[in-house]
Amino acid sequence: MKHPSTFHQSLMASALMLMLGISCAGGASVSTVAVPAKATVVKDVDWYTAEGIDAFAAGDFDRAVTDWQKAVELNPRSARLRNFLGLAYMNRSDNGRAMIELERATELDPGMAEAFNNYGYVLFKQRAYEEALEAYGHALAIDPSYVAARRNFKLALQATAGNLDGWAFTLAEEGQRAVDLDQKIALYQRALEVDSTYADVHNNLGAAHYYDGNMDNALASFNKAVDIDPGLAEGYNNLGYLYIDLGLYNDAIENINRALEIDPYYVDAYNNLARAFVQNGEVEHAITAWESTLRIQPSNQVAIRNLQRFQTH
Repeated sequence: MKHPSTFHQSLMASALMLMLGISCAGGASVSTVAVPAKATVVKDVDWYTAEGIDAFAAGDFDRAVTDWQKAVELNPRSARLRNFLGLAYMNRSDNGRAMIELERATELDPGMAEAFNNYGYVLFKQRAYEEALEAYGHALAIDPSYVAARRNFKLALQATAGNLDGWAFTLAEEGQRAVDLDQKIALYQRALEVDSTYADVHNNLGAAHYYDGNMDNALASFNKAVDIDPGLAEGYNNLGYLYIDLGLYNDAIENINRALEIDPYYVDAYNNLARAFVQNGEVEHAITAWESTLRIQPSNQVAIRNLQRFQTH
């Protein structure tokens, strides 16, 4: 199970090397002490990018904007950097600048599904639902397995049909941003007081209850989500994940298979299905599920590791 998200971020790591210098007095033999030389920090594109990532991860979006803006100045044709900068502006509630940077990212790299999804999200926040649908559609055309874009597309469809309350969406969005689980739960519950038919929020509330250790409330919320929206693949997947923890493997397999009937590209569901099969003693079926994962996402490390483990037995 993963917390639902409306956009993805890429992270990178950088390392600085310290050179140690040793000085010796001439003539007699003396003890030497290793003295660290002063590291020379090269503030290039990679440095500013890494600094921005650290700032973003720490929730310091102002500093992230500053660092990524300097990186963009050094490499203005990088779609990846424009996407990062757009995310920072978006999290700073500077939606106008976010739209400019994210639109520029899509122009620089028309094959960057993440940038289209993020651009759609900013448009959605601006209540430009038709334009958001178009952006999400581009993301899905590039990557049909993009779960966040698929979920966002569905949400935008609801909004265009007038079936989504704006205040409920705002509260749900705040719930996603919240770090404290009690705060998350409170915000999701307030959103449901505004719109009790908001299936995605019931699902998100279930995830918050799960991570808070309240399995009964999690189960009730996930079931409510799929009752309201029988096409909510993530709700069925989360139910399956919870049933695995409860040792109800047949129920887990049934629900995860329903998720895959709705969304045949749902990589996390295939991996969860494999986990349920293993727990149920059906290793051959688990191997088939992991192979399905790799047909969709050949680099998926969960499937690769497990296939290496179980195919050698």
